Amino acid sequence: MRFRPSVFSIALSFLTVLPVGAANFHDVVIETGARAGEVERNVAQLLAERISRPAGIAVRVESEGSAVKAAPGELLILLGMPEHHRALARALDDLNIPKLTWLEPGAEGFVLQSARRGERTVLVAAGIDPRGVLYAAGEILRRMTMAEGSFDLPEQLRVRTAPAFEVRGTQFGQSSVALTRGKVRRWTFEDRRRAILDFALAGLNTMEVGAGAKADDETYRLLKSFGLKTLVHYGPNTGSGPKEWQATESIGRGGYLCPSVPAAREALLARCEETFRNAHPVDYVRFVGGDGGGCECDRCKPYGLTYIRLCADMAKIILRYHPATQFFATNQKFDNDDDTAIFDYLRRQPVSWLRAFAYGPGSDAMSWQPGHRQTHRMDLFRYPGFGPYDRYLKEILHQLPGDVDIVFFNELTHWRYSQNGYIQAYPRADRNGDRPPHWNDFLYRRRPDPALTMVYDRLTFFAWPRYYHWVFGQTMRYGIGDVTHSSGTQDHFNQWMWQRLMWAPLTSLDDVMAEYARTWFGREAAPEMARAILQLEENLAAKPGVPTEKKEGFDRYYRLVRDAGAKMPAWRMKNDWLWREYMQKAALDKHIQLSVRQQAALRERIEKVAAASPTDTAIRGALTWFGELRPSPEMKRLEAEAARLGEESNRLNGVRSEGIFNLQHDFVGLGWYKRQLERALAAKGERRAELLHMITNYTDAGEGGFYDAGGTLDRAPHITAGYPYDFGQPIVPDMLWEGNLPSQRMMHYTQDEDQGVTLRYRGLDGNAEYRIRFTLVRPAYQERYAMRMNQKTETIYAGGLVLAKDLAVPLKMSDYFTFDIPRGAIRNGELEIRFERAADVARGSRVEREQWRNSGGWGTLMSEAWLMKKPRPAARLRSVRSSASSPNR
Repeated sequence: MRFRPSVFSIALSFLTVLPVGAANFHDVVIETGARAGEVERNVAQLLAERISRPAGIAVRVESEGSAVKAAPGELLILLGMPEHHRALARALDDLNIPKLTWLEPGAEGFVLQSARRGERTVLVAAGIDPRGVLYAAGEILRRMTMAEGSFDLPEQLRVRTAPAFEVRGTQFGQSSVALTRGKVRRWTFEDRRRAILDFALAGLNTMEVGAGAKADDETYRLLKSFGLKTLVHYGPNTGSGPKEWQATESIGRGGYLCPSVPAAREALLARCEETFRNAHPVDYVRFVGGDGGGCECDRCKPYGLTYIRLCADMAKIILRYHPATQFFATNQKFDNDDDTAIFDYLRRQPVSWLRAFAYGPGSDAMSWQPGHRQTHRMDLFRYPGFGPYDRYLKEILHQLPGDVDIVFFNELTHWRYSQNGYIQAYPRADRNGDRPPHWNDFLYRRRPDPALTMVYDRLTFFAWPRYYHWVFGQTMRYGIGDVTHSSGTQDHFNQWMWQRLMWAPLTSLDDVMAEYARTWFGREAAPEMARAILQLEENLAAKPGVPTEKKEGFDRYYRLVRDAGAKMPAWRMKNDWLWREYMQKAALDKHIQLSVRQQAALRERIEKVAAASPTDTAIRGALTWFGELRPSPEMKRLEAEAARLGEESNRLNGVRSEGIFNLQHDFVGLGWYKRQLERALAAKGERRAELLHMITNYTDAGEGGFYDAGGTLDRAPHITAGYPYDFGQPIVPDMLWEGNLPSQRMMHYTQDEDQGVTLRYRGLDGNAEYRIRFTLVRPAYQERYAMRMNQKTETIYAGGLVLAKDLAVPLKMSDYFTFDIPRGAIRNGELEIRFERAADVARGSRVEREQWRNSGGWGTLMSEAWLMKKPRPAARLRSVRSSASSPNR
């Protein structure tokens, strides 16, 4: 067909640069090139869809040469690649815009420039390649200020940009937490399409897909229709077979084969060939080393070498069917020997198949992340530079061959117990007994608010602008990009910011926040929402000296999100599921705080009663108060508000906070106060006085006594062996009784070391008698770990003398154990208290011990200790007489 120049095209020789200001438009014409490819045409339709909905703006898409006249008030967008669009190429020439190259604006880049011919505004949107056209459309949408039926656009719009990183991706879907605990509807394909294209317009170019995608895979077709790349996350030793083929995975999970068994290795290679033979080609395959996966057996050691050889053989198979595929290999949960074996292998021979070394959860040899890397590079702490998030990456680059890069597999989706989240507990010793130096513990002192932790799952809605902006700057400078781990929409801000920073990594936090808020909530609501998100990050953290009930940030966050919603126009609010998620969080957090305040108020009432030497009648009266706890009218209103918003967000986008269904908790340990009052009621005299004194002065060990809080680094001065317990897994419900006091839920422990938890006291009074009281409790384990957890008892020594032999540690509900210290145990004013594990605990083969350690096994553990002087007989007599003469008796 002969090319017919459009009305728009003829006029472009008269294009002029626009003045500074903003223009308002009610109608848009998007013109694609006569030779536009599928991606360009799809992008034009997507841009039209996003402009027209939900603000009701009239948009039409025309092909170059259609000769359809444009009205003077319409915005004309010339969209596409210049070589496919003659009018666009002519416009670039008229505006003196140089030819687009890989250097200017850059790979996957684009140019936007507005111009005018008479009263008509033209927006030139040229991509260097099809994805560049997609990203130009995203920039147009971000620059528009929408109103109902119209939008503003800066008159002097000039943008020339390209992404800074080659690989920019994530994964999309609904987590089991959302489906089972949040009780959301399942996503439709349209929901998934919208989520993918939201992030593609922000700069994403890669998405994780399932292995072996076939021609009928809707998601695969969608990605390719917009020129996006695909990645398969593949477990090289994932498989099934006879018992003798089974791997010994690090925490004992099934579904993995040992690559050192020849028949199992052949089965793994056959599975790989079967998976990829008839599948659509993918751009990347990321071979996952662990979490889960891998094999701990002696035949596989060092597993890093076993793994990388297996990856090389699988890459050869995949390349036979998909010669353009590139490969990443991870070192998740590997130890130092594994890393060394991988680096040595890669340096010894050509590895043209390996594009990049993938750095993900458990990869860092300088931080004690959950997932339990088993050894660490302590030598790198000698001169650590910028610290763990930076130093080991620098070391990896030294070790890799020059043609192998680093690519990231960052985990942004869990707010606690994760690679970059709150770690929740100070780190345990690794297999060598190493722990981070004291000056590096800032990573582990970041703690979640304890009340929020009880309500919300690991996969809950949250945002970390400040912290993740810092993490990005510390890590991403060493790699070619990131395909992050995500499990839904609960990490929406984190993932969106990551994509925008991978486009322009030097963007300030203020600018990222402002752009996000404008894009998702509109110009009117943006200032309040930006401040709200920063406040949300602050609210999530535990604040030393500021308990949950006294935080002012919950009210501030609620007001900011509410006020932002009030400023949003009705057309925007109608379908804004994301604002509803932020508002659900606001209502639920306020409800939690009010519940904590209510329980804290009851605790204070009980403390006042206990301080007054109460009668039996007074204690019985106090015990009735526990049954009087009821949600206040404000709490009921907030719960109803969250429930309503949750129904709406679920309807709109299949999202809802799981916290709505998990609000009832004992946040302050009221169960302990009730049990203590019941014990006091059954006791008399000194025993009753002691029980009541614990309510009012819990940590008081008396004159010349000492209190140590296990599970902490700064309130356990006498603990010389052991480390805070990290449970070996996310701290899940029902591991411990909620009625335990918070200090009872924390503990010091040891694993398979011969030296158990140890306390050492100096400067004791040689003329005094002492006794020691311990709080002990052991956690219940998830079923998948419980079968190897045989530890139930421990032996306690004082100065080498047995205080308690094979003492049974209570399950879930803590209790106290008090012992007199034998006189011979104190020597020269010094006393050592030592715990010893049971004879049958942490024994067996190396592999059995490793699996036991990795899933949270303990040999000895202790929550609290009070070393107390025993009162002299005369003092005890005076105490009894004083209690008997009290007017409250």
